[in-house]
Amino acid sequence: MQSVISGVYQISHRIVNSFVIDGDEGVTLIDTGLPRLHRTIVRALPQIGRSVTDITAIVLTHSHRDHTGGAARLKAASGASVYASALDSAAIRGDVPIPTPPISEQLLFLKPLFNMLPNSERVDVEHRVREGETIDLPADLRVIDTPGHTPGHVSYLLEREGGLLIVGDAAITKRGKVKLGWLNRGQPACAASIRHIAEHDFETACFGHAAPLRPAASDAFRTLTESLQAELD
Repeated sequence: MQSVISGVYQISHRIVNSFVIDGDEGVTLIDTGLPRLHRTIVRALPQIGRSVTDITAIVLTHSHRDHTGGAARLKAASGASVYASALDSAAIRGDVPIPTPPISEQLLFLKPLFNMLPNSERVDVEHRVREGETIDLPADLRVIDTPGHTPGHVSYLLEREGGLLIVGDAAITKRGKVKLGWLNRGQPACAASIRHIAEHDFETACFGHAAPLRPAASDAFRTLTESLQAELD
């Protein structure tokens, strides 16, 4: 478990990250990793004096299995409520197929590969979130709609220590620069979401598949926005 800012931690399990916000009313967990790897979170929580029963909210950025895989087991162990976007909730519940990343529309051979990931257990979503709605999110989180990677992908902004954005898979970072990532290529909605993120100010950004970026992380998103616009001009 890695401390990101005061009270916020990153848990890395294999290829994907989860995030813990430790608050007075319990633990908020953002994304839960691949199926059957929820034990990584269970084992990490005692490092900050917490246990799985302290999880009061499970907040999901989107419906892909590498972010929702542990949600059902962790919900059962903790009794936590689950939060996700309205557009991705049906896939998280297992009512509709999980959407594949945008690149699979260009490289069709990737679709069956993505579908070979271990299946997530069905999990109820008690709270459907959307930017601008007044739903009481835990830990003072604020929703930013960032569709593209999935139809209902959202990011979460925490107004703390200059601002921290949980980006999910809306972007990645490499060598201090923010990039769309190859999975998001060819999807105009992904570029539009980057522009929307760049409208906000935050010092730190946390990603689903990369190390945290700081300081002045929002400036890196503005730089990416400029490069994306240059490609269109």
